[in-house]
Amino acid sequence: MTIDYEAVRDVLTDALLTRFGDEVDLIFQYGSLLKGNTHRYSDMDMSYVPVHESTGKSITVMVEDILFDLYPLRWSRLAQMAEFRDMSGTILAYSRIVYERTPEAGDRFRTLADRLRELQTPAARPEMLRLAHELFQNTGYDYYLLRTQVAKGHFLASMRHGQQIVDTVLHALAACNQRSIDTRKMAEVLTLPRLPEGLVETIEQVNGAATADALLVACEQLLSITRNLLLAEQQAVHRTKATFPEALRAAYPELKADLQRILIACERQDRYLLNSKLLSFYHELAVHISIASRGVEYSGFNTLAEYEPDFVALGFPALLPLAVAGDFAELYRQCLVFDEHLRRFLVEHGVALNAFDTLDELRDFLKAQ
Repeated sequence: MTIDYEAVRDVLTDALLTRFGDEVDLIFQYGSLLKGNTHRYSDMDMSYVPVHESTGKSITVMVEDILFDLYPLRWSRLAQMAEFRDMSGTILAYSRIVYERTPEAGDRFRTLADRLRELQTPAARPEMLRLAHELFQNTGYDYYLLRTQVAKGHFLASMRHGQQIVDTVLHALAACNQRSIDTRKMAEVLTLPRLPEGLVETIEQVNGAATADALLVACEQLLSITRNLLLAEQQAVHRTKATFPEALRAAYPELKADLQRILIACERQDRYLLNSKLLSFYHELAVHISIASRGVEYSGFNTLAEYEPDFVALGFPALLPLAVAGDFAELYRQCLVFDEHLRRFLVEHGVALNAFDTLDELRDFLKAQ
């Protein structure tokens, strides 16, 4: 007997509205039946949007061995889908409203679908690449758990964390490509125009790993090739024409404040404070110099090694060896030298120091802003 999907849909809709009434903002259908790629076990994908976030009841049944699951998708999660922060964005891309409590509810749903489409336009590419970077960084905790479970020899747990890494990587790649796809289906993943070299083979190694150690090696390879792609995209997309005065505008007061705290750390011989402020100082100065000199917008996606200029070649004293050696007295002296050279360096590159010796100088500066 052939199932009448629409008849079952109508029965479930009536039952849901009878139970919850005005608590239901919207009911919609999505998935393979609408996309036309069903198979003999295809279920009917159907959800409702509750008025309140706390509502969580669903109707889950089987009719002739086919799953029918009418469960809640809250507005908050749909908003995440619209922003590509949830991998299930295809729900918005391929959907049909079955019931709307008010016209406003229907408009709200359609607006989310519009936002999903907006993020797939060329103008949104820089924004979406930043999101891809952010999503990729979310692999970190699963990678840590994977390593711990591999060390313990727990293969099943290792497989779970390996699969989580694959899911997150594919989510990041979908965002990088600005495509709303079902990342559970490799055929759809392979339609993406920008993919890491060797992706298919690497995922096959993840899925075919017979030991926890082999799984770890494959996951590390997946992370490496994906980051290489995202790094190349950053170099191509996140370009800037910022000059030194633009990139380092108003930077000196904050840099000087970090140097002052390094001096305090030297006086106290406080390694915790020293490491914290020295790293902060190097990062802030390095990233802004590199933005101006290399024309790439570096971010938290990057390691310092990727944007650190050769400070010694630029005439700055080397502070890190002194910090590592614990030579607080010499580090203190060299920080003062560094500050003097930094002032000259910034002035030579046309950067205003925003440093004033008198209130009159400060007033004149503020009046000119």
